[in-house]
Amino acid sequence: MNLRPHHLLCIQKFTGHGYDAAFTAHMTRVVEMLRHSPETQVTLATGCDDLCVQCPHRQGSACDTPDKVTRMDRAVAEACGLAPGDTAAWQDLSRKAREAVFATDAFQRICASCAWFDLCKRTEVPYVRGE
Repeated sequence: MNLRPHHLLCIQKFTGHGYDAAFTAHMTRVVEMLRHSPETQVTLATGCDDLCVQCPHRQGSACDTPDKVTRMDRAVAEACGLAPGDTAAWQDLSRKAREAVFATDAFQRICASCAWFDLCKRTEVPYVRGE
């Protein structure tokens, strides 16, 4: 699976809300698959990834808010000590993101400009199988 670095955060805070029905259904499938198969190998991507397939902000093979999401991707990767192309199990990447972002002030710094921030800051990260 290919994921943008900032999606390491979005997946963990997902509560069933999305941009539209198609996006929400796709995101739900991805989130459930990763929750039930935390050993899934994830490669950090630049540009659109496997979650972006159904995103209404996707225009062709690019995002219509490239500066914002690229800035978030860089900040998450930096906070977690990761780089595009890195591959690891979902459980390891998600743990790094929880420890480096959710457990620090990086969460506010990285995510405050996101439309979903208010919902995410009220959402607890669910238990991760295998931890």
